[in-house]
Amino acid sequence: MPRKTAQEKQAYRTEVIRRLNAAMPSVMQEYASINWAEEVKGYRTDHEYYPDYIHASIHGITDAYTNPQSCLAWDAAMDVIIPLSHNVSCLSLREKMAELIPQDTQIDTVLELGAGTAEGALALARRFPQATFRVTDVSPYMLAIAQHKFNKAGFSERAKFEQVDARHTGYPDNSFDLVTSSLLFHETPKEWTPKILKEMYRIAKPGGWVLYADTFRGEYALSAYIEEPWLDDFIHFNFEYEFAKAGFTELSYIPYAVGLWYMVGRKLET
Repeated sequence: MPRKTAQEKQAYRTEVIRRLNAAMPSVMQEYASINWAEEVKGYRTDHEYYPDYIHASIHGITDAYTNPQSCLAWDAAMDVIIPLSHNVSCLSLREKMAELIPQDTQIDTVLELGAGTAEGALALARRFPQATFRVTDVSPYMLAIAQHKFNKAGFSERAKFEQVDARHTGYPDNSFDLVTSSLLFHETPKEWTPKILKEMYRIAKPGGWVLYADTFRGEYALSAYIEEPWLDDFIHFNFEYEFAKAGFTELSYIPYAVGLWYMVGRKLET
């Protein structure tokens, strides 16, 4: 994939904004009933709570995850960016990810870290109807949207939504049959990655699964269109090594579409 020129990148960003602006009226209508003051009660919203990286200019927006307006635009943005950049739909990305866990696997407890609006958890909830979920993020606004979507899908009784730092979740050892996340590591500083992976391993049950998805692999990483403060560090990570170093085994690195990839593995039985 040839590197894009500055003009091509600007044209891409202009097209993203055009499509996003077209989508936002329906998004605002969908979430018009949300009373943010009520929805974020019990969560921390003070500037000091959030990890430092949250305040960086991610996707060109400073403090994007600490205000409801940016969080409301998240799904609409993904529905624009994923097809435009990778030639697949967001739904396809999530459904294919969920299918990497065999359907006859006993999955009763699932944790999604850095869940955002919980599209990954929703795909897994459809695949494993017996499973219960802990949907976690540092952003209370993302969690409010995630809860709205779980309610709409009829899955509200199956999930709890908790404000959690992925580096130190506070969950007991060996708690979950499946620990999952997506599109997280390319938006966090490089020193976070080993800490989060170590935490994922700690809270997975023996014999449990890890499931991850992200972008910016291979030649696609050379043509990043949108501001990502830690992209250079991210593209130099050897993720097979990082997951194995954390303790996971039976690892499979699975390329999917243009620049998208999955990682699936297990925690050894004890």
